[in-house]
Amino acid sequence: MRFSDIAAGLPELVATATGTSAAAIVIDREPPPDTADQPWLGVKYGPSGDDDVHGVVGLQVHAGDRLRDLVVKVNPVHGIGETLIPWIVREQSIDLPQPYPLFHSTAEVVATGTREANLYELSRTLPELEAILPTFYGVIAVHGERAIVLADEGTVRGLDAGGSRIRWSTADIETALRGVGAVHAASVAIIGDVAWLPRRPTADSMAADAALWRALLCDASQRFPEIVTTAVHQQRSSLIDTIAEWHAAKDVLPTVLAHNDFNPRNVGFRSDGRLLALDWEMARKDSPTRDVAELLTFTLDPSVIEPDLRRLAREHRQAMAANGVPIAEDAHLAALAADLRAEAIDRIGMQLLFAAAFDLPYIPAINATVDHLVSATAPWLT
Repeated sequence: MRFSDIAAGLPELVATATGTSAAAIVIDREPPPDTADQPWLGVKYGPSGDDDVHGVVGLQVHAGDRLRDLVVKVNPVHGIGETLIPWIVREQSIDLPQPYPLFHSTAEVVATGTREANLYELSRTLPELEAILPTFYGVIAVHGERAIVLADEGTVRGLDAGGSRIRWSTADIETALRGVGAVHAASVAIIGDVAWLPRRPTADSMAADAALWRALLCDASQRFPEIVTTAVHQQRSSLIDTIAEWHAAKDVLPTVLAHNDFNPRNVGFRSDGRLLALDWEMARKDSPTRDVAELLTFTLDPSVIEPDLRRLAREHRQAMAANGVPIAEDAHLAALAADLRAEAIDRIGMQLLFAAAFDLPYIPAINATVDHLVSATAPWLT
């Protein structure tokens, strides 16, 4: 999206949100951020000129007698399942049995252009969701692209877009699980009416994509043998072979709004300690334990023991219960164990695909952690 289009739409939007005259609003554009640690942006957004905005740009808006720091996030028309991932597959000669967008699981990264803007609009009627988002001013839509205008939250502790991956404290993990658990519970009542979210994965759809999981696993084992060792390959092959057996445990939980990329690259804490979750482009309908599995994979390490995992899971389950959606402990733990298995073959498989093209320093750590979590939670499925 051109910055001139954003600048044209911003005064009226900010004026409506702040009660200020649009004529009194002056916009100062900050220098573009350093994206050296996010080299995929050019592929994701395509060629650009000097006036184009890709990703996030900072602004200072003089509205009346007050200076406001804002950020504008531009969502491309096409999702990474249509742009970035096929580009990686082609450039890195990754052998898939069919074009990537044809698999069931790719719905989460295809046709994402309006999804995040829709989510922010939804947050106006879902206080639990609004509480973990930046202050939302509105959306500027031009030629199919959406620019989401938000308050600049300043320094966000724990947020790490580059993925250097430092283990979170137990207290931070608990705070994040309580916050997203409240969103999960609140969304149960309305999720059936949200037509713009991708469908929920099922045991059948996951198993139907077994050829994709095997292809990604095979490529990763050849490309990164020190990470995807023979033992890792064997374990994940077994998980792929038994999808129908373990996936059923997550299928029985209620459907919720899942962030679906709930990790420190997108999640952190405001200066007052409150949770902040960004980048909802991949949001989808799923089980509530989907976001729990992702967070634990990225914020723990292989030293964590089963009783501690059980206590962390309890924080999420109690947050859902406090917001009107109780789930039996055994069912919740079994679903989390299943989601960790899905994490190992789906999400880690995709992260390894990205690592084929880009330097992702967190890959060895999350790969080791998810294998440990799968092993530690095996008793939860019996």
